[in-house]
Amino acid sequence: MPDLRDINHKRPYPTPGYQIETLDEEIVLFHPAERKILYSNQTGALIWQFCDGQRSVEEIATLLSDAYPEVAQQVKADVKKTLLTFAQHGAITWR
Repeated sequence: MPDLRDINHKRPYPTPGYQIETLDEEIVLFHPAERKILYSNQTGALIWQFCDGQRSVEEIATLLSDAYPEVAQQVKADVKKTLLTFAQHGAITWR
């Protein structure tokens, strides 16, 4: 796994074709044409919504840690790990 500090200034955006849906109370990212499915939780879905190619990883982490100050340090680490997982599965690309 790459050093998490290396992605702070990268700007994630969804890989074309990926969609997010809630199915039977489970959140999934999927690419219908490629038949790829990635299960997520509420936090992952929120992170996904911020992946617009405009915000950096650091900006996304700051937005969420400001919203949840009681767990700010954990949120920042979770954002990076979640985005790396999305990238490893091809669901996001970096700018």
